[in-house]
Amino acid sequence: MKSRFLSFVSIALLAGLVSLTSCKKESQVVATFTASMEDCGDVRNAKTVLNGTALQWEEGDEIMIHSGNNAVFTATPLNPATSATFATTDENFTDAGSYIAYYPADNNLNRNTVRLPATRESEDGSLRGFPMHAYANGSKNLQFRNLCGVLKVNLQKTGVTVTSIKLTMDSPINGDYEVNDLLSNEASLASTPISETGSNTTKLVCNQSINTAHDFYIYLPAGTYSRLTLEIAANDGTVCTKGPATGNVVIERSKYSTLTLGGDDLTFTRPTGATGGFFTINEDGDQVWFSQGNLQYYQGSHTWHFANEQYYFVGYDNSNIGSNTYTGPIDLFGWSTGHNPTVYAPNWSYPSPFEDWGDNAIDNGGDTPYIWRTLTAAEWTYLFRTRATNTNLGTTNARYVAANVNSRNGIILFPDNYTHPSGITSPSYINGTANGWSSNNYSSTDWTVMEAAGAVFLPAAGNRSGKSLSNIGSICQYWSSDEYDGTRARLLGFTNINLFTPNTNSIARSTGCSVRLVMDNN
Repeated sequence: MKSRFLSFVSIALLAGLVSLTSCKKESQVVATFTASMEDCGDVRNAKTVLNGTALQWEEGDEIMIHSGNNAVFTATPLNPATSATFATTDENFTDAGSYIAYYPADNNLNRNTVRLPATRESEDGSLRGFPMHAYANGSKNLQFRNLCGVLKVNLQKTGVTVTSIKLTMDSPINGDYEVNDLLSNEASLASTPISETGSNTTKLVCNQSINTAHDFYIYLPAGTYSRLTLEIAANDGTVCTKGPATGNVVIERSKYSTLTLGGDDLTFTRPTGATGGFFTINEDGDQVWFSQGNLQYYQGSHTWHFANEQYYFVGYDNSNIGSNTYTGPIDLFGWSTGHNPTVYAPNWSYPSPFEDWGDNAIDNGGDTPYIWRTLTAAEWTYLFRTRATNTNLGTTNARYVAANVNSRNGIILFPDNYTHPSGITSPSYINGTANGWSSNNYSSTDWTVMEAAGAVFLPAAGNRSGKSLSNIGSICQYWSSDEYDGTRARLLGFTNINLFTPNTNSIARSTGCSVRLVMDNN
């Protein structure tokens, strides 16, 4: 359904006057509507003025009409587009002499209820799917009435293209709502959704540049809201979060409120705890951020933490796993120990289904559960073997190199789009490990510049069997979320000369290995 608000210039009521004519012709019911603005008269401050443009119908627009039964009617606009013909091929449609009508048809659950979706699409200069109701008894003229108000978000930031705007309030703003007084021309939405069907968040999906001031429209139930928060995502994966606001936001039916942000008010950054650029993980093009370092668990405080530097790992202190006196971190975990990180017994039943470490709140990773996760075996394999990249490294699809960063051995991953910084030695033996960890050597200063350009480093932290450690500084072993059989699970592995992707590599679940979490780019 595609009616539009075009260029709001005043606070507002949009309504359509509609006349309905029906007839049967070759098993088709045809209804003709004439839609126009109501006369604002002396109550202009309670109406929407659309800069000379009234409600417009578009080809394929659909309304739902409930009469003896209900049917969807599809629009063919006339000239001007304030009127249209609507037709249905539903031979069961019965003209009972009274009509309840809704726009859009696909948000109308039944004659008493409409749905305000949690996710909506935005187009330049338009407000699509703005819910309306009409009723007539003994007449085939319908007058459409707005059921919501509008929050207009005005954004401006040079060099930014917005891909989504997530709005959060202190109370529900989407879900299934009953319509009050539906057998009248004064219908309105109930103040809260039915039962627990609603949520406090609505997401507007878009793809619009905000180099110049740009308006985004979000329709909302009438009410007084507090703690307004906006999460604005850009096409490079960075995010700007504003709020929660300290004041109230009042949304009135058929009016709009305006929120304007620009310049220094809009600062776009990576999500908390994320580092590097984007990495594609499957043929569908899904992308992830990597966490800023390997996962750690502090036994004393029972808290989760990301290493502060990508090249850092705990080392021999991992032998203190399960100790009642050691309060520092461990970072070599048995598989599926997201709920029991200090387990190290070989005969313990390492859980299946997989218990992800990312289910936990990570104190420097947003401190919220379920926002991080472990890559699957297929995703790790795609990342290293199949992923296409665009780099300036002189190799088609440059994905990784063995390297030594700040005296730590490991693997450098290049994001999908990577420009190697000028003045830093270009890496050698790309997509291979034939020359070992000494293939590429970078100081901490070099790495700071490469990291800022989007590179990710997986240090060779070794492994643990029981409380015994081995291969520290010489082997990378990173868990996937997939089991191999009843006692083994799949993992990514590197020695100084070989890569073993999880599709061909497994190890006992009790082995302590590194964990590097990712966040999906939504």
